[in-house]
Amino acid sequence: MKLLLWHWGRRGGGPMYTYEMARALSTLPSLQVHLSLSRQSELLKESQELGLPGWPVDTYTGPMDALRASLRLPRLRRKFSAYLDRERFDWVCCTMTHLWNPFMLKGVRQSGARYLLVLHDARHHPGERYPLLGRMLKSEVNRADLVVTLSEYVRSQAIETFKLQPANVCVIPHGPFFYGRPRTPASAPPAKMPMRLLFFGRILPYKGLDLLVEAMRLLKRDFPEVKLIVAGQGNLGEGNRKALAELGAKVVNRWLASEEVSAIIAEGDLLVAPYTSASQSGVLPLAYAHALPVVATEVGGLREQVLPGVTGLLSGPPDPASLARTIARVISDPALYARLSAGASEYAAQSIAWPGLARQLASAMEQTGKRMSSPHRLRPVPA
Repeated sequence: MKLLLWHWGRRGGGPMYTYEMARALSTLPSLQVHLSLSRQSELLKESQELGLPGWPVDTYTGPMDALRASLRLPRLRRKFSAYLDRERFDWVCCTMTHLWNPFMLKGVRQSGARYLLVLHDARHHPGERYPLLGRMLKSEVNRADLVVTLSEYVRSQAIETFKLQPANVCVIPHGPFFYGRPRTPASAPPAKMPMRLLFFGRILPYKGLDLLVEAMRLLKRDFPEVKLIVAGQGNLGEGNRKALAELGAKVVNRWLASEEVSAIIAEGDLLVAPYTSASQSGVLPLAYAHALPVVATEVGGLREQVLPGVTGLLSGPPDPASLARTIARVISDPALYARLSAGASEYAAQSIAWPGLARQLASAMEQTGKRMSSPHRLRPVPA
């Protein structure tokens, strides 16, 4: 089976997901894997070192450059279509949607390839409203022959939102990102320093930083030595900025390059995900790969990613008091921490390891191909 992995994003989870999946898929003897990536991707060098054939493209480096680059879309579409016609792929798999995808999908269909979309989010998060992007995503989803989601939560949303046939939407969990060498599982909480809580990732309203700040104030009453690290790009808000300073938190409020991530993760002892809404999170598998247990609110796909008592604890619905109590359980129980740390590391290495996820993806394409005599759109569920 000849497969093109396609992602033209520049940074963040998309390039890393594509790299890890490409590396795992390339080991399967039943597949011939090609890559189409942006030359502006922060992981272009690492991806090219996999030695896979590919078709890189120039995209853009920022909003203003994107406007200028869009003038090249007609020519790029012709070149992409010619590449697809020449290579005659069985499947084109988009690992994460991109602003330019809708302009390229006609060429995918005309080449005779089936189209697989890895759908990370089926709906906008609370506070986000992008009507045009929503319509573009709907068009892309309904042109796909197979949709893969990263959680059952998003699968249900996708079926309802886009009126898809359930048989053509499958779940393959999010794998762990390895930014550098994962550390060995901790056997106990740090003995010579205070417990360090880590909030990591893009800072957006639904990530619940406000909630964590309030939980930290409660924790400080019984655990005055506990430390907080907040690392990621986004608007902290003046209130949070002042509160974090009062709490003595370490704040790294900027985009972190891929080579910086491992060092930041190594500074933490416990990842806290106080989200008020979630599809799923790539940060949780990242923590597991570095033997960090997780305390998360019980929302969306986080319910599926945290195995209570094995990889972490769920604190219940978003609430500062319940979040503080759950974190306190981990801080005050060294045996629990050690068990969760070991469980997180094992879960990353076994249950959600990339070789297994790659085999699931290959199997999903094979089974879908057998059901279809020719490529076609996903049929809407009758009203």
